[in-house]
Amino acid sequence: MIATDFFELKPSLVIQLTDGVTGSRQLAGDLDVRIGSLPAAFAKENESTFVFLNLPDATYNIAVASLAGTPYYLPRMITVTVPLSSPLWPAFPDIGLADLTKPLDDPSQPAAYRAQRDMARVMPAPAYPFAAGTTLVRGMVTAGKVPLAGALVKRSGDASGFTTGPSGEYILFFDDVTGRSQAATIVASYPGKPDVTLAITLVRAATVSLDLVMAP
Repeated sequence: MIATDFFELKPSLVIQLTDGVTGSRQLAGDLDVRIGSLPAAFAKENESTFVFLNLPDATYNIAVASLAGTPYYLPRMITVTVPLSSPLWPAFPDIGLADLTKPLDDPSQPAAYRAQRDMARVMPAPAYPFAAGTTLVRGMVTAGKVPLAGALVKRSGDASGFTTGPSGEYILFFDDVTGRSQAATIVASYPGKPDVTLAITLVRAATVSLDLVMAP
């Protein structure tokens, strides 16, 4: 009889991401998901599910980044403490924090669960392949005639926005435009510089180009 070695493959952490534009678990492009230099052991195709095996109990920073061939999402860092509530399928977002009498995307879910869902959303980069008919505002933020990285661009009143990278490019998408058009105010901010605020008209199913010039 030939001796056989057996190894237990124990899922310690399962990261389940969603597309920040569509809300779908199917992503537009491929991602690299890792802890430091350790990549996820495997991914479930077409489900944006990334599995880490045999992790010691600890708090981990999970880096999420698009692969070079599909640069559709902004980088994201997700902090997760292992173990999660379920030892059999320790998934993040942790449904042990959810009210299972409601849909998981219900805005009245507990705050702790909603916070994890927000962290697991990967948001679009300027190269994202938006569907035809998406309402967009896009452009570049500059200061002193050069692209400005680290500027936050958002619609006034929104909780979140887009933080520019080295190219200075930004993109905002809107799914709440009623009628053919709607007034909005776009704000660009950067530490130590005066905010730039511009009133625009969002046009449903069209792209508005808007470059933003900040003080040098």
